[in-house]
Amino acid sequence: IMVKLGRRFKYSIIIPAFIVTLILVYKLKWDSSLQTAVYNEQEEIWKWYNYTEDNLNGPKVSMDDPRVIQKVKNFLIKPLDNKLKYSTDHSYRLSNPEVKDPSMGQAEKIRNILQNRRNGFFIEAGALDGETRSNTLYFEKYLNWTGLLIEPDPLNFIEIMKRNRRAWLSPTCLSINPYPDVVLFEQNRNMGKIAVKGAKVTGTTVNVQCFPFYSYLLALNITHVDYFSLDIEGLELDVLKTIPFKDINIETLSVEFAHVPGGKNAVSEYMFSQGYIIDSEVTHPDWLANDFIFTKM
Repeated sequence: IMVKLGRRFKYSIIIPAFIVTLILVYKLKWDSSLQTAVYNEQEEIWKWYNYTEDNLNGPKVSMDDPRVIQKVKNFLIKPLDNKLKYSTDHSYRLSNPEVKDPSMGQAEKIRNILQNRRNGFFIEAGALDGETRSNTLYFEKYLNWTGLLIEPDPLNFIEIMKRNRRAWLSPTCLSINPYPDVVLFEQNRNMGKIAVKGAKVTGTTVNVQCFPFYSYLLALNITHVDYFSLDIEGLELDVLKTIPFKDINIETLSVEFAHVPGGKNAVSEYMFSQGYIIDSEVTHPDWLANDFIFTKM
């Protein structure tokens, strides 16, 4: 009897100790892999924000300079071709996959105008994380569109890469001038913006490469854009004024007007001068949307 009790006592100590050891080993491996993943994310993202001086920024550089176009290509990531592979089958990795249209109404307006057109091309500037209030995700998921997502904030850009969007990605910003430039960008989740001269900067900042809208199209060999979503916290009109509308065909646009210094009238008047009319407005009581929907006359 004493022998049996001794064996039971021995096993009662050995087995729990073995289990605890396995847990500790697994935890160490998990922590190590997690740290490696975080490091890989940071390394992959921050490489885009390490700039070297060159002569391809500033007023003397044309937006259609072949060297600029090549530089834009260096800042483009092909659809489903980023190094942060979060799923081997390229399936979406969305936080709320049950939400069919995460936009605040812009996507529905554009769908109605284009009559649920399939296989279109979009550009979304101010893409945030590629899902939250995205104006283009519906077109990509349900109408087989592709396009270009532009997001200058590195923290947001990491989130876009995780979601496996079927679109080109670029960790840059639209230039507010008709030439490329490196700007100081104020990070602030969904309210990040270019820190213009004289403006008070309160948050964290990062240097970001900006290119004119037209330069992206030349880099992608695109002349027709079915839908352009522009939401960059106040500098929308500046960007619109850099676009050579006579040389390209942008069929529909949604443009946020809430923070534009000249107000909504300045935006509507300029777009009218370029051959566009207001189809409708999209607003939200919590200021989650204050957009014009433009179509060609």
